[in-house]
Amino acid sequence: QRMKDTSPAETYHTGVSMIEFRCGKMKMDANGTTVRSDTRKGKLTVTKSEDDGLTHLTWTERTQGVVEDDFIIFPGDASFSLVEQAKDNAKNNRVYALKFASTKKCHFFWMQEPSPDKDSDLCAKVHAAINGEEDPSGGGGGGGGGSLGQMDQAQILAMLTQGRHMPQEAAAEVASEVAAAVAAQGSPSSAGAEAGSTALPEGPGDAVTGAVEGGAESS
Repeated sequence: QRMKDTSPAETYHTGVSMIEFRCGKMKMDANGTTVRSDTRKGKLTVTKSEDDGLTHLTWTERTQGVVEDDFIIFPGDASFSLVEQAKDNAKNNRVYALKFASTKKCHFFWMQEPSPDKDSDLCAKVHAAINGEEDPSGGGGGGGGGSLGQMDQAQILAMLTQGRHMPQEAAAEVASEVAAAVAAQGSPSSAGAEAGSTALPEGPGDAVTGAVEGGAESS
């Protein structure tokens, strides 16, 4: 996982939008056990960037049009799934988690589309898009990314540095981290981070939700 260090005024990368929908994000309390809804109107977008050739998942504050979060995602390193603990929450049961295998970090979002009928379909499309898989609805837009597990460190480094990608030194560090994480994914300790898993990460500093609170009118 890598987040671009950008200012609100910066023009973000252009590319092919694979999926986009109304979606809020959630904030973790200081106690690290509860996430609460950020009530602002937001938008989640998965894009194949023309600038760097990588897949980006971004969260945009819709009122001002400001991109606040920009995650660079490698196929095989992340999953997008429903938070099972929120299913019975009276205030907000439409909570989803973006989980990274390489860093064990977790980011939470909540659906803001007026109807929940397509929540599971949107979730499946996001998961497919960030992993370079075919659109589960048959609409295309995925694929062609290549599984990260089939790439060695040298290949990942080449992908990061070609064209207008990140500098060589930074890319080498990222490639090393990602390659190590992929190599460890087959071990029992990484089972909870597999694609589609609904188990939340555990460990110091990780997001472990004991409760999901808040919510706002979808619009």
